[in-house]
Amino acid sequence: MSEKKITVAIYSGNIPSTTFIENLIEGLSESGLGIYLFGKQARDVSYKGDVKIFSTPVSDLKLVIFVMKESLKLLFKDSQLFFKSFRKIRSRKKKLKIFFTEAGAILPILNNPPDIFHIQWAKTVEQYPELFELLNCKFVLSLRGAHINYSPLNDINLANAYRKTFPIIDGFHAVSEAIGNESIKYGADKAKIKVIHSSVREDLLKKSAELYKKGKPLKIISIGRYHWKKGYHYALDAMKALKDDGVNFKYTLVAQGEIPEEILFMLDEYKLHDDVEVMKGMSYEKLIEKLQQSHLLLLPSVEEGIANVVLEAMATGVPVITTDCGGMSEVVKENINGYLIPVRNPRLILEKIKEFISANSDFKASMIKKAKRTISEEFSREKQINDFKNFYYSLTR
Repeated sequence: MSEKKITVAIYSGNIPSTTFIENLIEGLSESGLGIYLFGKQARDVSYKGDVKIFSTPVSDLKLVIFVMKESLKLLFKDSQLFFKSFRKIRSRKKKLKIFFTEAGAILPILNNPPDIFHIQWAKTVEQYPELFELLNCKFVLSLRGAHINYSPLNDINLANAYRKTFPIIDGFHAVSEAIGNESIKYGADKAKIKVIHSSVREDLLKKSAELYKKGKPLKIISIGRYHWKKGYHYALDAMKALKDDGVNFKYTLVAQGEIPEEILFMLDEYKLHDDVEVMKGMSYEKLIEKLQQSHLLLLPSVEEGIANVVLEAMATGVPVITTDCGGMSEVVKENINGYLIPVRNPRLILEKIKEFISANSDFKASMIKKAKRTISEEFSREKQINDFKNFYYSLTR
C-alpha cells in the first residue's frame, strides 16, 4: 500500500531562491511530493512538478489589500486561530508597517498549511517565532554554514532564539556531520539530525579539466566571497612563498564584492600583481569554464560547511587542496581523492602545491577518477532527493 502524498513547504522567504534550493524544489516536486512556496516573488518562475506558489506583495498598498483578504480567509476558516495569530503578531511588532509585513508573510502559511514546513535558513526562527505556535505541522530546519558556525557567536539574541527553538524542531537537515554536531550546542537533539549532502549537477561529471604538464605555468584558482573565514590571506602567504621558491604559477581569485584592503595590501607588499589575478564574480556557466581551465582548486578556508565549489571541482576533474574545516574531511580524503591540510597553515599549502607538481600523471589521473566517483556516489541528485523524501515521510508516520 503506497503512502499518502504529503505536502512540504520549502521556505526561504524568496521566490525564486538560491540555485541549490531551486534544484531541491525541482527534484522534490518531480519525486511525487507536493511543494508549497511562500515568500516575496521577485520574478516569474515555473516548475515541472507539483509546486504551488503563494506569494506576498512587496508594495505597501498591495500588501495591505493582501493582508485584508488573507485575514478574511483565516477568519472564516478558523476564527480562533485568526484572533490568536493577530494577538501574537501585534504583541511583538509595534509599528504598523512592520505589522503588515509580518502578517503578509504568516497569514498565507496559516491559510495553506503543509504537512511539513522546511525552513532553509536557521535565522528565520528568530524572524518569525510565532509560526511554531500557530502552525500545526512538522518543522524541519536546514543547518548550513554561517548560520550555525559563527552567526550565533556574534549575535547573542540569535543564539538565544536557537536555544529556545531548536529543542522543539521535529527534524534537522545537516549538510555535514560537523554542522549537525555544532547545532547540538544550541539544543538540537542528535537523534533528530539527518545528514543529507548537497547534490552536484550530473553534467559536471561529463566534463574534464585542463591537465597540468610539468614545465608549464601552474594555474591555481580559489572561488568564493570576501570574508575572513575564506582564509585568502593564508593563500597569498603561500603564493609569496611559491614565488620565492621560483615556481612558475598563476593564481586566480574569483570573489564577489569589493576587494578588501588587506588583500590589496598583501598583493602590493608581496609584489604579486603579475602572479595573482583578482576577478569579480561571474555567471555560473562562465565560472565552470574558468574552473575547467585551472589545474588546481585551492580552498584555504578556516570555516565551511561543505563547500560547493570543492564538489564542483571534483566533479569537473580539477584536483583539490582544501583545509580540514567544517565538513570538508567528510568529502576529501588525503592523497586519495584530493589533498587535505590543517587550517591557517600557508607552509602546508605551499608543500601540497609542490607535491602536486611533482606527482606523476598516473597518480593525478587516479585522484581525479576517485574524486569523480565520490561525487557520483555520495552527492548525486537522485541520492539527495531520495534521502529527503525518506526523511520527510519518517516524520509524518
